[in-house]
Amino acid sequence: MKPITKLLKPGDGIITTDYVIPYEVFSFSGQTDFDTWNLRNTFEDFGPGIYSDWLVDELPFCLQRIKDLVYAFPLWQHHARTGRPPAKERYLMIGYLIKQFFQATYRQTKAWLYLLKDFFGIQKVPDHTTLSLKNRTKRWSVIWKRFHKYVLSFLPKRTTPVATDATGFSSRKAGWNETAYAVRANQDWVKVHATVEPNTFFILSYAFTESNIHESQMFETVWDDLHSTVIPSRSLADGAYAGNICAEIALKHGATPHHKVKGNAVHYPFPENAYQKMANFQIHWPNRFKYIYGDRNHSETAFSMIGSRFGHRIRCRTKIGRKNEIQSKINAHNIRALAIRMYLNLN
Repeated sequence: MKPITKLLKPGDGIITTDYVIPYEVFSFSGQTDFDTWNLRNTFEDFGPGIYSDWLVDELPFCLQRIKDLVYAFPLWQHHARTGRPPAKERYLMIGYLIKQFFQATYRQTKAWLYLLKDFFGIQKVPDHTTLSLKNRTKRWSVIWKRFHKYVLSFLPKRTTPVATDATGFSSRKAGWNETAYAVRANQDWVKVHATVEPNTFFILSYAFTESNIHESQMFETVWDDLHSTVIPSRSLADGAYAGNICAEIALKHGATPHHKVKGNAVHYPFPENAYQKMANFQIHWPNRFKYIYGDRNHSETAFSMIGSRFGHRIRCRTKIGRKNEIQSKINAHNIRALAIRMYLNLN
């Protein structure tokens, strides 16, 4: 900025200074960073035009991925020789995923299936009551878990940092982040503990608990459930996972723990465990730690993507139904993330 000195009024002798701001400061290019949406580095390399094209082609491209994945996924459904033929589970799975992409009710989902009947090759559209009843069964809890691992199997074996965090879903209007921490524990939230790949926003593993269960108690569960294609290099987590137990679990899986310790953490001249080494690193090299730890925020970005694209509210009332509905959201999110990679022709 260049200062320019001039008189306030002619003849009054009062001098003021104006600052001229360069024109380049106001040369905004729209969204300056893509890390709040998708594959940041890839979209930056391709330019903003490919991101605009993706927003146009997203829905048909994701619907095609749903069709390909569901029909290739093994279900082993039992068909009785007598009686009324059951609804095909492939059609049910398509319905549950369509329900998330259009944020629809079960009745509206039935209407969407009629419109997309020829595209998906559906011979008989399941009724909305059938969709609701099957969603409450334990069988679909197992199917969604298997389907989640099946979608991740299309990714190459890779070394990647893994971020761990938790969020919640309920039928309330206010979202998880909009609700006070002390209030959540006394409400009917389904708490989701998950690991996220920061660079691609894939949900790598997840587990459900009540809202009053602390995050650190489920750290080992979600890490033991990581897919075989994931080789964790770093563990990124907030202060809820700062204890030595979580740090040792990360080391057991071959990952260097970078969990944020409390502000009153002290330096250990002779560190004896993973927590003390982790605390020393943050105290001695705070800038380096902040640079590495910054990718942890992408786990919250992944949760925000699920909430904004597929809705943060759940409609089911039974415990199993609520968890299955959340699983359909997670799988829909992973299908969308996989569709982005295929859209950009990434291996």
